[in-house]
Amino acid sequence: MELLLLTATGVVFALWAVLAFRVLFRLRARAVERSGAMFPGLGATLATVGDFARAPDFARDRRRLAGVTAGLFALILLRLALMA
Repeated sequence: MELLLLTATGVVFALWAVLAFRVLFRLRARAVERSGAMFPGLGATLATVGDFARAPDFARDRRRLAGVTAGLFALILLRLALMA
């Protein structure tokens, strides 16, 4: 059982990392587009993070990342409960 939970946690973490980096790359591309510069400044970056929190075109990414994060926390809590 321990090996199964450890494997599941590893798989869910890998999925979480892929989704998180995908979001970060999309946010950077949006900030570059917004600022028109190769290296966007703090203002464009913060505005883009605000877009991520509110914009409808990021809703799917928000839901996916939140769901996988919740699943990861659930697996971690399950492993802790079984250790006690």
